[in-house]
Amino acid sequence: MTNYSFSKIFDSNPGWYRGDFHAHTTASDGVCPPTLVVELAKTEGLDFVTITDHNTIEGLTKLKGDLDFLVIPGVEVSFDDGHFNVFGVDGWHDWMEAIPSRQSSFAPLDNYPSITDMVHDISAEGLLNSINHPFLFPWQWLLRETDLRYIDCLEIWNDLCYPDNALANPQAVALWTKWLNAGYRITAIGGSDYHFPYKENSKSGERMGYPITYVYAETLSVAGVFDVLRKRRAYVSRDLQLTFEANLNGQTYGIGADLGESKGHIEFSATISPSLKTTQVQLIKNGEIFATQPANGERGKIHFRDQVNPNDQAWYRLEVSAPEGETLAITNPIFVGLRKEPTLLTYGDFL
Repeated sequence: MTNYSFSKIFDSNPGWYRGDFHAHTTASDGVCPPTLVVELAKTEGLDFVTITDHNTIEGLTKLKGDLDFLVIPGVEVSFDDGHFNVFGVDGWHDWMEAIPSRQSSFAPLDNYPSITDMVHDISAEGLLNSINHPFLFPWQWLLRETDLRYIDCLEIWNDLCYPDNALANPQAVALWTKWLNAGYRITAIGGSDYHFPYKENSKSGERMGYPITYVYAETLSVAGVFDVLRKRRAYVSRDLQLTFEANLNGQTYGIGADLGESKGHIEFSATISPSLKTTQVQLIKNGEIFATQPANGERGKIHFRDQVNPNDQAWYRLEVSAPEGETLAITNPIFVGLRKEPTLLTYGDFL
């Protein structure tokens, strides 16, 4: 067992909290011990960090029980054919027998019938998983047989300091968009993949909290963050803050909400802070740009409107871009209408 409390509440107030879902320590291939990783997260103004060492939870056991900062316990299961995080590990689990030893960091998946069997067992224990950097060579996800019905999250943004992610991250967003259109409601998150500090003009090194995943949690706790991931109340950002809401028939809904089979005029509102002079805000509907508006002033206020039909599937997300086109933030969707059941079931079906 880890030696800190899963049930501890670090802030009992509901609100938006800033976190990083992917960080390494000296327990695997990071250069900072777990306690220093926590201090770095504090320095970057985060509210929580997830320790996800490769194939080991040793780093978690070194944290003190009276820790004054929220650490989401995790492990990055690392195979030759792909890496995925498991969140919520509180000690040794039977499925861990199948993961490579830390000494042979990346190895074939040869001790389990299939990756789907593995993630099924992980889900059955109430843990959550996330496929990491799916297109980042040479650590891309190659396990085409993965059954997406057992995938909880996708890391759409990984390590914004790493040049190769300028291509790999948009590919991950495009894949996630296909999944949404197919009927999946897999939560998009980000992670810095922190190993050691970033150096200017270098292709290696990371910055903790770059990107940030903002989550709307009822409490700042492991349980509170788990609830967020299940309900998709999150957005990924380069440290731009936003709100995104829908109003339908007199009720207001936030990021991740499912409005059900509704009919009528739907009003979307958003605020962007800080707002650059020519920041562009796009409302994406079912993977296509539905509307674009500039955000002006210190806190840009945006409004969109659409008509919804209970017999149609629709999802809407917000994307914010800088004047030169660089994406600054992406939200999880708001869903409305008929829920579509996926007919394409495996990862490979979308490649």
